[in-house]
Amino acid sequence: TLRLLASLALAGGALAPVVAPPPARAASASKTASQKTALGETSTSFFERLNPNLVRLPDPVAERIDAAMLGVGRNARAFASGVKKQAEDPWSVEDVWIIFALQWVIKNGRRAAYDALAKNKDDDDASADASSRTKRFDASVFGWLEGPLKALNTTWILLYLHDNASRMFVVEAGAAYTGGGYLGYSFDIGMYTLCLGVVSVLATQRWLPNFLRSRFGIEELSLQTVITRLAVIAISAVSVLRAGLLFGVPASSILGVSGVGGLTFGLAARDVLSNVMGGTMLAILRPFKVGEEIFVTQGSNFRGSDDPTVSDYLVKEIGWYQTTLEAKDTKPTIVPNGYFLGANVINVTRATARVLILEFRVSYRDREAVPTICETIEAYLRNDEKCDSRKYPVRVNLAGAKADHLAIAVEFHVYKMPLDEHLRERGRLIFEMLAIVEGRTTGPAYPTEISLETSLTKYAGK
Repeated sequence: TLRLLASLALAGGALAPVVAPPPARAASASKTASQKTALGETSTSFFERLNPNLVRLPDPVAERIDAAMLGVGRNARAFASGVKKQAEDPWSVEDVWIIFALQWVIKNGRRAAYDALAKNKDDDDASADASSRTKRFDASVFGWLEGPLKALNTTWILLYLHDNASRMFVVEAGAAYTGGGYLGYSFDIGMYTLCLGVVSVLATQRWLPNFLRSRFGIEELSLQTVITRLAVIAISAVSVLRAGLLFGVPASSILGVSGVGGLTFGLAARDVLSNVMGGTMLAILRPFKVGEEIFVTQGSNFRGSDDPTVSDYLVKEIGWYQTTLEAKDTKPTIVPNGYFLGANVINVTRATARVLILEFRVSYRDREAVPTICETIEAYLRNDEKCDSRKYPVRVNLAGAKADHLAIAVEFHVYKMPLDEHLRERGRLIFEMLAIVEGRTTGPAYPTEISLETSLTKYAGK
């Protein structure tokens, strides 16, 4: 890239477009045009007149750019060749010190490097104790390096055992060991491929969720988890397949074993796959998220929201296999994700308003006042600032005539607000409507009961 930029800089304005074709091409074109004119062809099509070389670089500049690109390619091939040569370098018995050195780095070296870099910060923060420093170390890159270094250490141990065992038992007595071992150089490259796959998986799990949040604005933890795990599955599959090919296993055998194994696993672990699929659908469709309240019908192993001790469930955690809900009595409820594939779930948190449906009793002697009561209550609700009368209707009407009273039905919506505030406003509205009813009637319409001194069965048949 640096060579390419240098070549462009040396061009120094030599990128001016050359609209006219080269002299030889121009002469050929002129000759062809004169021949066509002589033959009586006076016009040509657009594609015949189209010149693909409208913009051309001067030959020296083009040659420098080509040379720079070829140089970059040679350097890349040399680097890859050097990496392959180092990977295929056989392990000797005395190379065991490298493995012990890497183990020391894993156990002590990472923490020593972190403490050296964070020394000035800890000096400024006098309140920092050992536990807080350990937590910061575990959350840092040095803490994350434990996994990749362990993967590399395991790879080196296996390669060390392979090369030295091959030297001891495979090579004939008196023959010189040429490297490669019993399984050949492909085994070394395959092991490093698996190691690279493990490191890629660990890096994906650590940084991909933050990347999705910062670059794409994906804030839902469940969706981040699904995307991350799909990426992990893809990286793992590619790494295993590539390593298998390097180990000499045919691709058809790998795919065949994977297909049969997948079918067997699917039949044996149907419930597990159902829960995993449910977790995936929850993350993609997002019917609810952590912190929201949902209404869930009763399941075979947990209480439904219609239970007074439950009310609306609070979503505490959405996992890959199960979801944790918290009831009104604060008892955690673990629900398998497969349940949500066929269940009806009401998301209470995403409601934009709350509906109130009430009924007021009016005695028959006050029936003339019913229209006035309905009009007054409707006007009051439409003018109240807590009622959403613009988006939702306000209905106040005579709902029916009962045996001992007339029923006035009231239906309206109030804006979504915290539950405590909603309960206070609900009580205020009910009291105001009761005042309207009582102010226009002669008294409450108490339920009427008829008590007979003599049973009606006495007069049966008369």
